[in-house]
Amino acid sequence: MGLGIGWGGFAAALGGTSVGALRYLFPNVVYEPPTVFKIGKPDDYGVGVDNKLKKERQIWVVRNERGIYVLVAICRHLGCTPNWFDDQKRFRCPCHGSIYDVTGNVVGGPAPRTLWRAGVSIDPVDGQIVVNFNQRQDPDPKGTDEGLMVDEKSREVPPFFLQV
Repeated sequence: MGLGIGWGGFAAALGGTSVGALRYLFPNVVYEPPTVFKIGKPDDYGVGVDNKLKKERQIWVVRNERGIYVLVAICRHLGCTPNWFDDQKRFRCPCHGSIYDVTGNVVGGPAPRTLWRAGVSIDPVDGQIVVNFNQRQDPDPKGTDEGLMVDEKSREVPPFFLQV
């Protein structure tokens, strides 16, 4: 009887080890969304900040009188997701109070850098806006009385700005 218990324990240990080894061959995979994607045609976006892709793609599409740019919805302080307040024309981070203007400049709080701008282009085949999350504009801001600012004209350059 003692020999059977010994062999049973050995089989259980061997089986447990085998299951662990097999599980190692099939790792957990976190599927990330594509980093280059289409978001529609320029005419789909009116002047102002479009909030509809914030949850799904972590971006805001911003259109001004000169063109379109895409801001990445990640606070540069600690990576939280800011919210857009249309009545104040400001992005506000709920975690630590960073405040950004409509261009992504820091106007308050602890954020050390401006919001990133993602690369944007037009697909020549179907005319849709293509966002490239791999391309991020990260200019050096200058400290001013209003906050950390980057001259807007220096940011309105391809591939981070579409003239329309």
